[in-house]
Amino acid sequence: MRRKVFAGILVLALVFGVLLVGCDEGGDGGGNSNNTTPEWATGFYNYPAGRVDSVAGRLTIKNTLSSEVLLFYEKVDKANYIGTIGNLGEVRVKMPEQKFYAIIAVQKANYVERKEQASQYHEMAYYSDTQAYTISVSPSSLWGGGIWRFNNYTNYWVEVRKADLSQNYAVIQPNAKMVNIPIEIGEIYDYSLYYSRDLKYNGMIIAKVETTNPKLDDAVQVNAQNPTHVTDIQNVNVSANTKPYVMVINNCSVAVRVFYGGTQKTNGAPAGDILVPSGQRLLFAGFEPGDLTTNLNFRASSWQTNHRYVPESQDMTMASDKVYEVTIPSGAEPAASAITVTEVNASNYFN
Repeated sequence: MRRKVFAGILVLALVFGVLLVGCDEGGDGGGNSNNTTPEWATGFYNYPAGRVDSVAGRLTIKNTLSSEVLLFYEKVDKANYIGTIGNLGEVRVKMPEQKFYAIIAVQKANYVERKEQASQYHEMAYYSDTQAYTISVSPSSLWGGGIWRFNNYTNYWVEVRKADLSQNYAVIQPNAKMVNIPIEIGEIYDYSLYYSRDLKYNGMIIAKVETTNPKLDDAVQVNAQNPTHVTDIQNVNVSANTKPYVMVINNCSVAVRVFYGGTQKTNGAPAGDILVPSGQRLLFAGFEPGDLTTNLNFRASSWQTNHRYVPESQDMTMASDKVYEVTIPSGAEPAASAITVTEVNASNYFN
């Protein structure tokens, strides 16, 4: 049985367009039907529109709550406002750059009442100008009158997760200092640290999951006499191995979709289906060591035989620190037997 690639695929377009350097000021900001700015939102970035863009936005953020949710990036700050999501709704947003962001969701009613003490939910998301990415938020994990302060002295992204890894308490950017999140006084927060590292390919930032380090697992509790707890993140000793990547080089005359076994290389929604246009190349993440190149297959609407699997003669077991260059030969309907795979050191791609 062909294996199913893990959820949360990061698909990075490396040949399209120019890096976005600004933000679209238009769009439907949700949660406010007119341009009257309420007192609590005075000073918010472009309220109510924020960065919501239902046409050009490629990052979809879904709200799992039956209440309105405010979105921020990096920190809960008026200048970092993204937009407002309605009850159980979703928005598409356009971010300043193609890179990873720490997305923070806050219940609107809770924010109006509590401001910085409001319930928060943290998630890490990738933004690309050309490829879709989707996350869901549920801002009910952290709130209160206490403060959990993080100082990240490393060049890693650090997701501070509940000890069972079921949710994020916070997402701390590389080298970020004085990151404050509210926590309830008297509550115990068992946590693990989960590390990711930024890599670059042709100037585009990607990130790969590294590992947790059980020796750094800990618990936090604050009280009325000492309402602030400081966690310093430093001296990280984690694996530096890069997970396998696949570079698809499409030399045929039609666009192809990419699959691993029966799973399309997309991030979930039909609108996010990934095509490699004729004459172009695309880098795919989401693979694990031990995945097989012969499980890769390609499909095009015009092909009489829809599937083109990598031939058995090109069977390779994917390994860490490697990129697998898969070349689809020229022609309108190339033979599957002519597809080739070359294993390349990841150091040739990333810096």
